[in-house]
Amino acid sequence: MHMGCGAAICATLLMGTTAVSQSTIEGTVQLEGAAPSIIHVKRVDYPALQLGTWQEEILVDEEGGFRWNAPAGEGLFELVAPPWSWMVWVRPEEMATLHLPAGATTARRLLGSPGMATWTGEHPTQWMDSLVNLQRRANRLRAESLVLRRSGINVGQRDSLSQLNAELEAAFESRWQDAVDGCASTWECDLAWQIKLNEALASAQPKARLDSLWNASSMAAPHRTWASRLSSPGAYSGWLAVRGSWWLERQVDWNKLNEAVFTANIDSLAAAMGGRWKDVERSELAAAWLDKAMDQPDALVRSVWETFAFPAPFVTAYEALRDFRKIGQQGYAIGDLPWTLPNGELGSIEEQCQQPWTVILALKNGSGLAAREREVFTQVAENLDRRDVCWVVLSLDENQENWRRTLSGRRTLDETVGWVGNNPRVMENLGLAVVPQVIVLNEDGQIAAGNMPLPSEGLQRRLQAMLPR
Repeated sequence: MHMGCGAAICATLLMGTTAVSQSTIEGTVQLEGAAPSIIHVKRVDYPALQLGTWQEEILVDEEGGFRWNAPAGEGLFELVAPPWSWMVWVRPEEMATLHLPAGATTARRLLGSPGMATWTGEHPTQWMDSLVNLQRRANRLRAESLVLRRSGINVGQRDSLSQLNAELEAAFESRWQDAVDGCASTWECDLAWQIKLNEALASAQPKARLDSLWNASSMAAPHRTWASRLSSPGAYSGWLAVRGSWWLERQVDWNKLNEAVFTANIDSLAAAMGGRWKDVERSELAAAWLDKAMDQPDALVRSVWETFAFPAPFVTAYEALRDFRKIGQQGYAIGDLPWTLPNGELGSIEEQCQQPWTVILALKNGSGLAAREREVFTQVAENLDRRDVCWVVLSLDENQENWRRTLSGRRTLDETVGWVGNNPRVMENLGLAVVPQVIVLNEDGQIAAGNMPLPSEGLQRRLQAMLPR
C-alpha cells in the first residue's frame, strides 16, 4: 500500500486509547536463500519526509519466524533486511500477523528496495489496498480511453471503457465512504482521505475541488495540530497533494522573495509567494517552505529557515531533514565503527586504524567485481606505500559463512579486515549504495570526498591528489 500523509473525523476517539499498550507482532520473513538473522527497525517519525530513528532489532529464527515487541502506541515503521525494506503500520495491541516477502522486482542497490508487507487477520491496510487497486484499474482505463479518443478508433469500444470506468468510480466511492465512516483512528481516517485526494488528482479534478476535499477531511479538522499532521502517515502528504509545489506557479516573485529574506519581513515573504499564501497563518507558510526544503533545498530555502521564526514542530522537522541529508556525505563524521575481527573478537576502526587517514573498500562475498577490485586495492596500497593511511577491507556479508569466504581472500595478515554484517546503519553512515565501493576518511574521521573511483578506475591517482604531500 502507499504510505504517504492524510485526514481525521475520529481524532478524539484515538487519543485516550493509544498511549501505553505494547504490541507483540508475530510474523515471518521469506527471502531467497537463508532467512536473515536480524531485521533492523526504524520508527518513522516524519512519514512524508521519510525520516526516522533506529530502534531495537528483531531476532529471526532459522525458519524465518519472529516475535517483535513493537514500541507502545501507534507507529509507522520501516523494517530493513538489506537490500529489502518494508513500511509497516502497527496499531496498539495489534492482533494481525505480519508477512515480509521480497519485492516484485529485483533489488539493484544495497538499501531501500521495497518489499511487500502483508497482514493476515484484520488490518486496515487490506481495505486500503483494495481501494488503491480500484484506483489503478480506473487509471489504466482512463489512459486507454485517452489513446482511443486521440486516435479516433472504435467509438463502441470507447463507450464500453467509459461505462466500465464509471462503474469502477462508483465502486470506489461506495467502498471509500464505508471506510471513512468506519475508520477507527486518526491515522486510519487520514489514510482514507489521502486515497480520496489521490483519486481526485488522478482524475484531474480542478484545484477548487481538491481544496474542498482537503477542507472536508479529517486532516484539516480545526483541532488538528501540525505536530500531529507531520507525524501522521497521511496528513502532511495529503496537504502536499493539494498545496504542494507552490514555487512552480507563475505568480511567485523571486526577486521579492529574496528581498523579503533580506529585510526579514514575513508579510513580504508571503506576498512574494503569490496567490493564497499572503492570507495564510505562519504555520501554513512553514508547511510550504518545508515542502520546498524536501524537493529543492537551495540557498533561498536555507536563508528562509535561518531568518524566520517558524513554529517549533516545523523547525524540528526541518532540522531533522537537514541533519539526515548530511549522513554519508562529504564532511560527515562517522564516529567509531565497531566490527568483528578475523579472530572472532570485537574491535573497531578506531582501535585498528591509528593512522590519520583511512581508505575503505566495502564489499561482499559472491561478487566477482569485488574480488577483482580487492586485488587492485592491495596493489594501490603497495604502490602508494603511505604510513599515514590505514587500508581497510570492510565486509558487509550477511552471515558468518560468507564472511569466512571473504576472509579467505586475505593476501597477508597485515591486511586490515573487519566485518560489520548486513547493517543498514553502517551503510547509511558511510553513504554506501553499491558494492564494491571506496570511502576515504580524513584525519578528523570525516568522509573526505564523494564518488571515489574504484581501484581499477583511477583510485591511485585520486588519492595522490587528495592525500597530504
